Amino acid sequence: MKIKIGTTLILGFVLTACGSTQPDWLDKPAEQYPQQRYLSAVGEADDRNTADGRALANLAKIFEVAIKDSSLDFSQAQVTSDQSQRSVSNTQATSRYVSTEARQVLEGAQLVENWQAEDGKSYALAVLEKAPAERRFREGVRSADRQIEDRVRYASQQAPNAVVALAALEQARKIEHQRSNLNRNLSIVSGKGIKGYYDRASLEKLLRNALVILHFNVEADSAQLHQSVESAIAALGITLDKNAPYRLTATMDTEPVQQKQGWYWLRGSTELSLVYQGEAIASKRWPLKVSATDKGMVAQRAKDKLSEEMTTYLYDLITSAE
Repeated sequence: MKIKIGTTLILGFVLTACGSTQPDWLDKPAEQYPQQRYLSAVGEADDRNTADGRALANLAKIFEVAIKDSSLDFSQAQVTSDQSQRSVSNTQATSRYVSTEARQVLEGAQLVENWQAEDGKSYALAVLEKAPAERRFREGVRSADRQIEDRVRYASQQAPNAVVALAALEQARKIEHQRSNLNRNLSIVSGKGIKGYYDRASLEKLLRNALVILHFNVEADSAQLHQSVESAIAALGITLDKNAPYRLTATMDTEPVQQKQGWYWLRGSTELSLVYQGEAIASKRWPLKVSATDKGMVAQRAKDKLSEEMTTYLYDLITSAE
């Protein structure tokens, strides 16, 4: 779907109003654009384009408090314008103030009023009609529900192995995060959201259960790397098993330590690969870059970074399997 912010042009908007009489919509937009039908916001600036952008940005702030995504709680082993030209101009101005996510939320938003005060200040009014937004958010929520249910069903009935099943459940968890934001937006424009069959807690429980049944055998090219991987496996609740059908291989390539402007730098990469019954099902590589003023500390910094990041690396790897 092409996402854009619409611009409604009425006579009072095309011909920029100017004068000492302040328009009613500046302080009381609801009198002309009732709250039962519209969300509205005013923008103020030294020029018109900036006022337009700020009006839309202020409208977006109504939806600003989004539910932030958090992946896995590793400490607890949980998954946790002419008209066309003016339109282009307004869109360009808006892009400086409204993020991509906000522009998606504001699809259908309209700049409906503009006024310039005697002191040169420009004001703009942006509105979003609730009914079309409600339909869009509602369909988004329902679509997300279908996608979540499909992935959970795939994980339980069709996935060729337990790691692929886990990856499908992680996809469902990410979709649920998007659904939660859509549902919150739906509540803002309609007053009520939609209760889903799978919520965050139920999907996290499925993910925890999927992690617990995994058994991995580990191979690493150094004792230090082996230890980091084993710690990550334990943190995720996976069982370390020399006879497991899954073989996790860890390698680390590093360049010689280099000195630059009083700092010692170590660069390289860490790679994890997962093989199931002789077939590679996932492989990922992450860059390594650490520094210290003491050459002897560089190796320790690299070790600390691996210890800190390995659980995330491992979870990213196993949830990328196809």
